[in-house]
Amino acid sequence: MTATEQPDTTDHLAALEAMLTRRSVKVFSAIGPTAAEIDAIVRAAVTVPDHGALRPWRLVVVEGEGRHPFGDALADAGREANPSLTDDMADRLRSKAFVAPALIAVVARVDRCAKVDEWEQVASASCLGYAITLAADRLGLGAIWKSSPFRRGAALQRVLDMGPDDEFLGWVNLGHRPPDLPKDTNVRRPDVDLGRIVRVLRADGQPSVYRSAS
Repeated sequence: MTATEQPDTTDHLAALEAMLTRRSVKVFSAIGPTAAEIDAIVRAAVTVPDHGALRPWRLVVVEGEGRHPFGDALADAGREANPSLTDDMADRLRSKAFVAPALIAVVARVDRCAKVDEWEQVASASCLGYAITLAADRLGLGAIWKSSPFRRGAALQRVLDMGPDDEFLGWVNLGHRPPDLPKDTNVRRPDVDLGRIVRVLRADGQPSVYRSAS
């Protein structure tokens, strides 16, 4: 038996446990992440793939009193897009800023003059949202990626330091889980039928249904 024919005894799924057990958290305690935790999350997030090293994204950390102007900007964006928006709906938009003690807003800062396609730049920025949730989970924090149907407006541009071509992709809520909401440990996400969504390209140029190794 050659080296390439040796049986593979590596537990690949165990090596990827961090990704397989991550869960979104919708409910938070009043305790927010520390400055050191936020710094670590941001440093991890900005390692996402970035064609051309353009760094076509911006992050805005919002916590404490900073949630008030962010919430107001969400409400203002709703009114700007829909002048007939009711006060109740505006309040619902504003309340999104206070679901967690802290959040990180994600903005795609697209350089339309760059050689890298615009969609690639937005895709890179989108990766930040997942990276933030994964990093937060590894630190023992709860996290969930959220968005609003109204993501443009003068107030949002101001509070998120956005240029005219930038796109607000949403934000990740961050905080500690309530004491009565313990984290499930070593519970993997539900299996997906890979045969429905994955294909393998054969030598004859035809895609065939993927067969899982497990």
